[in-house]
Amino acid sequence: MAPGGPPLLLLLLLALAAAGVQSVARDHNTYTWKTGEWGVCWSERGCGLGSEERTVWCGDAQGSPLPPTLCDRDKRPPNSRSCYSTCSGGTWLVDSWSPCRVGEDRTRDAEGLCQGQRFRTVKCGVYNTIVDEEQCTSPRPAHQANCTTTCPQDCVVGPWGGWVPCVSCDASQRRTRTVVVAPSVDGKPCPPLSESRPCLAECLPSGLSPALSGEREEPLVRLRVGEWGPCQPIATPPHIPELPSAITTPTDRNRDDTFPEAVDAEDWQQGNDIKALPRIGSETSWDDSPARRPPQLPRGITIVDLPLVGRQERELTCVHVNGTRLPLSVCMAGRGSVAGRVRTCVVARDCSITQWSSWSTVVPGCVAPSGLVVREVRERRRTSPALQHGDGVPCPHLLERHTLPDPSLQPCDTRYQWVSSAWGACKASVGEGEMVVQCGGGVQTRQLTCVRASDHVPVADELCVHVEPPPRVQRCEVGCERDCVVGPWSAWGICTPTDCTASPPPATSGFRRRRRQVVVNPSPGGRECPPLEEQSECHEAQCHQWVLGEWSPCILTNPSHTCGPGNQRRNATCLDSAGSPAPSEECEEELGAAPKQQECHVPCSFDCVVGSWSQWSPCTRPCANQVHVGYTQRNTSIMGPPGPGGSACPPPDELTQVETCRVEPCGGAAWVPGPWGTCGLPARAACGPGRQTRQLYCRDHHNNSLPAYKCSGMGRSEVERACEVSCGTACTVTSWSDWSPCLAPDPCPIDGVLVSSVQRRWRRVLVEAKEGGAGCPGLNEERGCAHAPVTCTSHHWRTGPWSTCTLADDVECGTGFRVRSVECVDAVGEVVEPTQCLLGENMVPPSSEECHVHCSQACVTSSWGPWTPCPIHPPCGHTERTRHLLDGSERNPQCLNLTLRESEECPCHNFYATPVGSWSSCLIWGEERERDEEGTATTEEGDEEGRVVTGGQCGVGRRFRALLCTRDDGVLAHPRSCGHGGMEEEPCMVECPSDCRMGPWGAWTACNASCGAGLQHRSREVLEPSLWGGRPCPEVRQSRACWGSCRSAWVPGGWSECELSDDQSCGPGTQARNIRCMRETVTGLQQEVSSSECDASLKPPTHQACQVSCPGQCVVSSWSPWSPCPLGCPENSKRRRSREVVRQPVQGEPSCPPLSEEQPCVTGSSCWLYSWQAGNWTSCVPLGHSSCGEGVRNRPVTCVKTGGAAVPDWICPRDARPSPVETWCYVDCPIDCEVTEWTPWDDSKCSCGDKPGEMVRRRFLSVNPSESGRPCPAKLEETRPCPAIPCYTWERGPWSQCHLEGGSCGHGFVERNVSCVGPGGQMVDPHLCLALVHVGGHTWPYLARALDLNTRDGCYVPCEGDCELTEWAPWSHCHRDCSRGHQGGTQARSRAVLTEGSSLREGGQGSCPGPLWETRPCLAGPCLNFTWQVINGTILCVRGDGLVVTGGCEGLRRPCLPECSVRGSLCSAVGACVCRPRLRPIYSEKQRFRLTACVSVRNMTFPLPQPLSGAKYLPEDINVWMFAMVGVGSAFVVFVVISMYLLCQSPREHTTTPLTLRRQKNLRHRAV
Repeated sequence: MAPGGPPLLLLLLLALAAAGVQSVARDHNTYTWKTGEWGVCWSERGCGLGSEERTVWCGDAQGSPLPPTLCDRDKRPPNSRSCYSTCSGGTWLVDSWSPCRVGEDRTRDAEGLCQGQRFRTVKCGVYNTIVDEEQCTSPRPAHQANCTTTCPQDCVVGPWGGWVPCVSCDASQRRTRTVVVAPSVDGKPCPPLSESRPCLAECLPSGLSPALSGEREEPLVRLRVGEWGPCQPIATPPHIPELPSAITTPTDRNRDDTFPEAVDAEDWQQGNDIKALPRIGSETSWDDSPARRPPQLPRGITIVDLPLVGRQERELTCVHVNGTRLPLSVCMAGRGSVAGRVRTCVVARDCSITQWSSWSTVVPGCVAPSGLVVREVRERRRTSPALQHGDGVPCPHLLERHTLPDPSLQPCDTRYQWVSSAWGACKASVGEGEMVVQCGGGVQTRQLTCVRASDHVPVADELCVHVEPPPRVQRCEVGCERDCVVGPWSAWGICTPTDCTASPPPATSGFRRRRRQVVVNPSPGGRECPPLEEQSECHEAQCHQWVLGEWSPCILTNPSHTCGPGNQRRNATCLDSAGSPAPSEECEEELGAAPKQQECHVPCSFDCVVGSWSQWSPCTRPCANQVHVGYTQRNTSIMGPPGPGGSACPPPDELTQVETCRVEPCGGAAWVPGPWGTCGLPARAACGPGRQTRQLYCRDHHNNSLPAYKCSGMGRSEVERACEVSCGTACTVTSWSDWSPCLAPDPCPIDGVLVSSVQRRWRRVLVEAKEGGAGCPGLNEERGCAHAPVTCTSHHWRTGPWSTCTLADDVECGTGFRVRSVECVDAVGEVVEPTQCLLGENMVPPSSEECHVHCSQACVTSSWGPWTPCPIHPPCGHTERTRHLLDGSERNPQCLNLTLRESEECPCHNFYATPVGSWSSCLIWGEERERDEEGTATTEEGDEEGRVVTGGQCGVGRRFRALLCTRDDGVLAHPRSCGHGGMEEEPCMVECPSDCRMGPWGAWTACNASCGAGLQHRSREVLEPSLWGGRPCPEVRQSRACWGSCRSAWVPGGWSECELSDDQSCGPGTQARNIRCMRETVTGLQQEVSSSECDASLKPPTHQACQVSCPGQCVVSSWSPWSPCPLGCPENSKRRRSREVVRQPVQGEPSCPPLSEEQPCVTGSSCWLYSWQAGNWTSCVPLGHSSCGEGVRNRPVTCVKTGGAAVPDWICPRDARPSPVETWCYVDCPIDCEVTEWTPWDDSKCSCGDKPGEMVRRRFLSVNPSESGRPCPAKLEETRPCPAIPCYTWERGPWSQCHLEGGSCGHGFVERNVSCVGPGGQMVDPHLCLALVHVGGHTWPYLARALDLNTRDGCYVPCEGDCELTEWAPWSHCHRDCSRGHQGGTQARSRAVLTEGSSLREGGQGSCPGPLWETRPCLAGPCLNFTWQVINGTILCVRGDGLVVTGGCEGLRRPCLPECSVRGSLCSAVGACVCRPRLRPIYSEKQRFRLTACVSVRNMTFPLPQPLSGAKYLPEDINVWMFAMVGVGSAFVVFVVISMYLLCQSPREHTTTPLTLRRQKNLRHRAV
C-alpha cells in the first residue's frame, strides 16, 4: 500500500458511515406498521369460536419499534381476528378472577395505587367433567395476572390515654387507646389497645377499693345472658294474603313507604321521636312457648326476593361467683321477667354490590387560553344486584365523582375545537328582521360547532365551553357599484367636410364633433359611461380655418402727422381640420386671404372721440337650435364731442353692438349601446366561461333613433365580451356526529307505553348553497335499534303485599315480623336491577316490619304508627297514633277490646307571618324562554313597533321576600304552619328594551360657500326614543364639507353716457353701469346669482366721475387696472396704473392730465395675504346606501385672504395645504350584547334560622356590544332570598343502663331517645331533619348508621372471671380518601381489654366477646390526611387536626432527623440521608449509618482484595485514572503497530503510473 494508506482508509470509513446515516435518514422518512405472527386460537371454552391475536407495532425499514404516532393510524392493521378450533379432547374451564390482592411489599404506582395479583381456577374438562390437564391440547390460560387496586388501609390508633388510678398496691393500672381508622381486609391489624403496669407508688394503704367499701352484699349466683346467635330461617315461609296480583300498582307503590308524606304542622308530642321510624337492632323479651305456625302460601302467588323470617337463639347460664356452673333453675327461682332464649328475626342478607368500575372521565381537564385551569372530573359506578334484608349490611352509595388536582394538563383545544361555518349575509345589524345590505357596511355572523380535535366529529357544544371560540360576529362591507362619471363637453370643433382630401374640397355640408373625458371609471355592475363623442351636421363646412391675432396700434399713413388716418395689422395662422398648423396657402386656397389689415383713425383735436368698447355680455343661451340662438352685446360712449371741422360722432345706434353667440348645436348623434344579451355557453356546458353580445344604436341627444350614417366615423363601444355563468357554491356540511345511545326517547311520551328505541345523529351546515349550487343534504338521521322495543326509562320502587305476622317455630306469642317484596320496576312493571332505583331520589321502602301476637288473646296487631300532626290554628285538638288488627283479628270479638288508638292533647299556638329583609329585584324565570324543537319560539325578535322581545330577560316576572313564621311565644316555626313556603312573592314587570327608531335622512342642504370650503347639513327625526336599555339613538344631524367652484365673479356692464349738468355739452359729469354677480355653469353659460356669492371687496364701482372733453381739449383713455402688489405685501411696496392720450389738445388748452399714478400697497385694502384655513372634521358619512360601515369624513380647507374671504385654491401654495382633507372613518354597525343563560340558583349560602341568607345565580357575557348596539344588562348576578326555615337538629339522648332482661351479667342492650327538635326544643317530624340529607337511594338502616341515629345498641356486663372490656369509645371522624374521590367514608369505634377472662374457672369465658373495633358508613366529613411531622425533636405521624396517631403514614416520605447537611446528600423516602446519583457515600466509623461525606465517582478508589493488598509490589489502592492511562496507552501502541504493517505492505511505484496520479501522490507528501 502506498504511503498515506491509513488516512485513505479513515476517509473510506467516514464515507461509509455517512452513507449509512443517509440511508437511515431515508428509511426514517417512511414508517409503516409491522405485524408479528398470529397467535394460538383461544376461546373461553378452550375450543370452538374464539380469537387469535398478533403484535402490531410501528417500525422503520429495519423493523425497529417506534412510537405509534409516527405511523398513519388509519392504515393500522388489526391485531385480532376471529378463529375456530376443533374441540378434540378436553377444554379449559376458567373461573372468574378473584379480587385483586396486594402483596406485602405494597408497591405503589404513580397514582398511588398498589400493585397486586388476582387469581382464578383453571381446569381441564370434557363436557364439564374435570379431567387431567394432558387432555387439553390448547395452551393453558393464565391462572394469575397482575392488577392494580387501592392500597389496603392499615389500622390507625390514637395516642394513649391516662393511667387508671391504682386501687391497691398489689394490683396493676391500665391505660387504653382508641382506633382512629379501622383496618381493611388486607391491612395491618390494630396493635394492642390497652397496656398495664404494676402499681408502685400510686396505691392506697388499704388493700380495699374505695368503691367496695360501701358495697352492699350481692347474691352469689349470676344468670349470664349470652349473645344472640345468627338468624336461621324457619322451615315454613310467611303467608301472603291472596290477591289478584302479587304486586301493587304504581299508583299504590308509596302506600306503605317508611316515611309518610310531609305534614302541614310542626308541633309533635313528646312521643313523636325517632322511634316512629323503623327500629334498628331492637330487642324484645321472649317467652319459652310453643311456636305459632303460619299457614302455607296460596297457590299461584309468586314471591320475588321476599325476606325470610327466622329464629335466633342465645344461651342462658347460671354460674356461681366462684365460677361454678349451676342448674338454670337455681337462677330462675324468685325472678320475674327473664330473657327468652328464642326470638323471631328476619334472616340477615347483606346488600350485594359489585366492584367499582374504572374511573371514567366526565369532564376532561385542560388549560383554557385564558389560563383558567379546568379540573378533570372522573366518575365511577358500581351496581347492586340485591337489596339488604334484616340486619344485613345496607347498600352504600353507588356513584362517586372525583375532581382531580391540577396536574400537567393539555390545552383545551387539543381535545375539542370550534369549527366555524361560512360567514352569513352582510346585514345592517344582528337580528332576524334586518335587511341584507346591498351597498355599504354592516355586520355578519356565523355558526360555531364543537368538534373532536382528533377526527372532527361534531359533539355537544358544552364540551368546548373552555375553548376560546373564534369571532362569531364581524364587520363587513359590500362594495358599492360605482357609476361612470364624465366631464363636461368640449367646445364643438369646426365644421369639417366629410372628405378633406379633394382639392379643392367639395362645397357640401359637413360635420362637427365634440368630446368629453371620463372622470370616474365604472365598477363591475355600475352604470356604463354615456357616449363620449358626438357629432352633428353643419353647413359651410371647411377643412381649414384662420386663427387671427390681436390688432396692432394704429399706424398713421403720414408719419409726420400726429393724427389722421392710418392702418392696423394682425397675424393669421392656418390650421387644418384636426387643429394642426397648415401652410397658409391651403387656407388661402379654400378660404381666401386672411383679413390681416384694416384702416384706423387717430382723432385730431376737433374730432369726435369714442371710448373703448366694453366687454361682451354673457351669452343668453348655452347652445343654439333651429329656432333660437344666443345673443351678446357691448357698448361704448362719446368721450369728446367734435369741434369745428372735426369728424362727426357716430350715430347713437352704432354705440351698441349685438352679435349671435353659442351657435353650436345642443347635441348630436352618438353610438348608444343596448343591453348585454345572455351569456352563451359552449355545447353541453351548464356553467363556466362563455360569450355575450349587444347591439349599437345611433341616437340623438333626445334618444331618438337616427340612421347609422349619421354616426359614421366615430368610435364604437365593444359589442362582444367574455362572460361566465357561475357554477354555484355547493353546500358543505360537517361530519356526522356519533350515534346517540340506543335508549328510549327522552322525554317519554307516556309512562308504560312501549316505544321503539332509536338512535340519532346530526350534522351542521358550514357553507350554504349559493347561485344554483348543490343543496344541503339532510342534517338529521334516525335509525332503529337492533333489539326489541323498550319502555320509557321511568324506574320506581314497587312493594308487594304484607305477609301475615310470622313467629319463630317454637315461639307462640310476642313480637314477630311480616315481610313483603321490594322491587325496582320500570314504567310497565318489568323488574329491573335495584341499581336503577338506588340512583334515584326516593328512599328504599322497608321490606319487613314488626308485628305483635298477643299472648293472652288470639290477636295480632301492627306496631304503633306515628303521631298525627296537631292542628295548626285554634281551636286546638289532639294528636293521635293508631295501630291495626292484622290477620283476621278484626273478626275476633276479644280483639275489639284492644286499644287501637291513643291520643294526647296538642299545645295551642297562634302563628304569625313576618317579612324579613327587602324585596328582591324582579326575576324572570329561564323556563319561559325555552323553545320547542321545531323552533316556533325565538329567543329574540322584534315586533312591528320596534320593541325588542328578549326571551328570559324581560316581561312578567316575580319578586320575592323572605317570610318568617313565628309562634305566639316567639319561637320560629316551620313556614307551613303559616300556610306559606318561607317567602312571599308578587308579580312584577321588567320592561323589554325598546330600540331607538330614526326617520330617514333628509336631503343635503346647499353648500354655504360659493368659493372655497363650506358645509352642507342633513338631519333626521327621532321617531321613538331608546327606552329600558334599547339601542341608543345615533346622531340626528350630519355635516360634510363642500367646496364652491369659485366660478362666481362680478361682471360689469358697459358705462353709460356721461351725464353732464345744466345741459352742457362738455365738462365734468358722472356715469353709471350695472354690476352683476355671475356664475359660470357646466355648460359654459353665465348665470346671475346672488351677490353674496361674489367677494364684496372686489366689486367694481357702479358709478364714476367722467369728463366729456370740449373740442380742442385733451382726451385721455380710461385708467388701466391697478398693477398687483408684490406677494407678501412687503413694506414700502406700491401699485400703479396708467392711461393714454387719445386726442391731443390744441394750443392754448390745458395740457393733458397725468397718464400714471401710484399708491402704496395697504394690507387688507389693496394688498392681500393668502393662507390655508382648515376647519373641524365633519360627520362620518357611510359609503353607499347602508346606514353603517366604512365611510368618509372631511374638513373644510380653504384658501383665504386677509380678512377671511375665500379665494380660489390656486392662489395659495399647494405644498402648504393641510392634509388630509378627507379620511376614512367607520360608522358603528349595531352589535347587541348577548349573555348566556342563567346558571342554576346557588343556595350554598342559604342557612336556617331568622337570617336565611340569599341564593345567587349568574350569567356571563357571550358577545360584547358595539358602541351603537344594545348595551349589556346592568345585572349579571341576581339574588333572591332563601326560604326562612327554622334550624332543626338531631337531639341524641344519653344511653341507658345495660338492659339484661332479667339477667345478672352477659349481653344486653342499651337504649336512647333520638329526636328531631326545632328552635324551641320541641320535637318535630324527623323528616325536617332529613331534609338536609340526600336520602335518595338509601335505606333507613343505612341512614341510621351513617347519621348516628340508632336508638338501640348492644352492651356487655361481665360476670366474675369473665373478660372485662372498656365501654365503646365515641365514633371517630368520617375517614375518606378525598384525593381519590371517595365520597362515602367509614367511622370506627373501639374498646380495650381491661382483664382477660379466666379459662380455668368452670363456666368462665376465657376469650373476650365480640370484636374490639367496628366500623359503620358515614356520608360526609372533613378530609383529614396523615403526614410525618417533627415535634420536639421526634418524628411523629400526625392527623390533619393535630392528633398524633400510630400508623397512617406508611408509604409517605419520612423526613430526616437531623436534616441532611452533607454536601451532595438528600433525604430518601425512608427518612435516611443518602448521596445523590454518581456520588459515593462515606459513613462515620463511630456512628453507624451516619453519612459524613459524598465524594465523586471520579475520585473514588476501589480497595483490592485482602491477599493482594498486603503485597509490597502493589499499592494499596488503584486509582481510576491509572486504568484510564493504561487503556489510552494500549490503544496507541496498537494503532502504531497496525500503521507500520500497512505501510510495509504497500506496493512500489511503477513508471507506468499515470501522471495525474503521480502528481496527486506528490501533492500528498509535499512539505507544508
